[in-house]
Amino acid sequence: MRKALCLFLIFVLCNLCIASPVLKAQQPAHETKPTSAELTNQDVLDMIKSGLATEVIVAKIKSSPSKFDTSPATLAELKTAGVNDSIVMAMVTGREHTEAAPVTLADAKVPDGTEIEIQLQNTLSGQEAKVGDVVDFTVVRDVEVNGVVVFQRDAPARAKVTTSKKAGRWGKAGKLEWAMQDIQGADGNRIPARFTKRELGDSKGGTVAVAAVATTVLLGPLGLLWGLKKGKPAIIPAGNRYSVFVHGDTTIKGKVTANAANTR
Repeated sequence: MRKALCLFLIFVLCNLCIASPVLKAQQPAHETKPTSAELTNQDVLDMIKSGLATEVIVAKIKSSPSKFDTSPATLAELKTAGVNDSIVMAMVTGREHTEAAPVTLADAKVPDGTEIEIQLQNTLSGQEAKVGDVVDFTVVRDVEVNGVVVFQRDAPARAKVTTSKKAGRWGKAGKLEWAMQDIQGADGNRIPARFTKRELGDSKGGTVAVAAVATTVLLGPLGLLWGLKKGKPAIIPAGNRYSVFVHGDTTIKGKVTANAANTR
């Protein structure tokens, strides 16, 4: 009897050992859903370099989660890198099925003379600046035309140094002049601009001149000592603000403001 019981227990244990892997195989494994990585600006550049068609890249952007840097300065870099407007617009608007409120874009006709306030990015000095140097500005606040933001705050703007004179002897003051070049629109395109409300006949209409006050030269023997002294250099501190104006009628695609969108 005892021998039969032992054989029975051995038989049961053997069956359990054989069945155990089968039972484990039948148990459903916990499925881990792969997390799709968010698209970045570099991913878009890599797709362009690989030769993918614009339509394919736009479709990928609209169907994928994304984390794009669409600041005005970065949009300008994308344009320089050869990213076309369709792809840039897809990056700005993001996925079609995003839970965020959809961005409405529209073309706005921007008339000649539209005013934009800009501020100087870096301190300039007539002692160091050279003719042809680029002067960097940024837009102070959004500019709207008919409910469409056509110039965004912090968008880059550029001028070019046209005259640079160092302070000289006998109290001769330094001088610095620059001519306005362009401002980046909301769609990433560079829009020509000038420093005057209306276009003038000569080329100085878009030029700003800054000259330091010259040191007074005294007459008589004491004046000889003053003659050895330099005048004041032309120095313009960062943060100085200027009003500039769009040069010529143009059309810019921008974001429709919330109030304007409700009335459309």
